[in-house]
Amino acid sequence: MKANRKQGFTMIELLVVIVIIGILAASLFPSVSGMMLNGKLTGMAGNGRKIHMAIMQADTQGRYAGLVWPSDVDRSDMKPDGYTGPDVYKTFSTTADYFQEMLYMNAPDAKTQERMKVLKGIEPSTLVGDGVPVASGKTINDNNCAWIIASNTREAPEGAPVLCTRNIVGDQLVSLAGNDNSDKLETLLSTQQPFGRQGCVIVYKGGAAKTFTSDSVYGSSLVPGLATGKLSDYEEEGNVFKFLQSSSK
Repeated sequence: MKANRKQGFTMIELLVVIVIIGILAASLFPSVSGMMLNGKLTGMAGNGRKIHMAIMQADTQGRYAGLVWPSDVDRSDMKPDGYTGPDVYKTFSTTADYFQEMLYMNAPDAKTQERMKVLKGIEPSTLVGDGVPVASGKTINDNNCAWIIASNTREAPEGAPVLCTRNIVGDQLVSLAGNDNSDKLETLLSTQQPFGRQGCVIVYKGGAAKTFTSDSVYGSSLVPGLATGKLSDYEEEGNVFKFLQSSSK
């Protein structure tokens, strides 16, 4: 009788298989990475639309109507005597400071916070994104806010960007003209999370949101509908349209 000998793979055969797997993995990685990035951008866009809707609703109805979009105008003289709720009357230096008040994080208890907060249905978790952790406790700081919001936007045209992921450099965006086709990726996007220079999300006045990857970031795409004008051309009572930029990395 012949001996029943089991044969395994030789070292050369194993090496060939490993090389083939490596080649396949390398060829698929860009496609998988791109799909993952697009998924994250789409999720951020959904949160951005939700935030914009909450701001619009609060600004057009209820106790805070006309006071919700940030402004350079100090409206503290409008504050009712003895008022202790969210300070919608002050000016804000950062977007995190703005959301701190709009979500009334300093409320004495959860019930009071929910009753008094300006942006209904918005939570600290809505403000974060890839690489940006959610706030804990009662403080939202620059590390916990993945967005920048524009101030002095009431005179801005429909379609002007008013809410962006914080990796967008706000003053560069404001200076772009609507017909600018130049590729300014290095100046338009910073290395901040979320996304760094891989992509960004912009929410426009009116509620539309667009996602961009690094190969699609250019002027006429970012500021559609402004023709030859720039955002800096639109002011509210002499206050320049600008973004409350985050300084976090």
